Amino acid sequence: KQLRHRMSGSYHPHLYELNVGSRDGAGTSCNSPMMNQHQVHPADDEDSDGKNTSSYKERRREAHTAAEQKRRDAIKKGYDALQTLVPTCQQTDASGHKVSKAVVLQKSIDFIQHLSQKKKTDLNTLRKEVVALQLM
Repeated sequence: KQLRHRMSGSYHPHLYELNVGSRDGAGTSCNSPMMNQHQVHPADDEDSDGKNTSSYKERRREAHTAAEQKRRDAIKKGYDALQTLVPTCQQTDASGHKVSKAVVLQKSIDFIQHLSQKKKTDLNTLRKEVVALQLM
């Protein structure tokens, strides 16, 4: 497959090399002046005074770990909020063990279904009362 340079529209085989590999980037290379912006060069891992800092891969891993921890914390806060909002979800069950996330979700589903059914029943009761009052 030929690639054309964006500016000139001409094909420059020395500027481009395309090897298609897996989704994770293994076996894939694209040697383009525009595409090489994200490649790591040895100088990228050094401070201005020349001291080595953590490598690019280590920084990426640390950023990923921090993002993953933030995601897990948000999920935990969500489960904690469900436990406080749903009356049938106690922090521990009868045996003193912590209620599992699956139980929290199931009890939340059950409670929402109960509220939905109660809403329908209450609405029907109110409609009947309105009709009865209109007949008076």
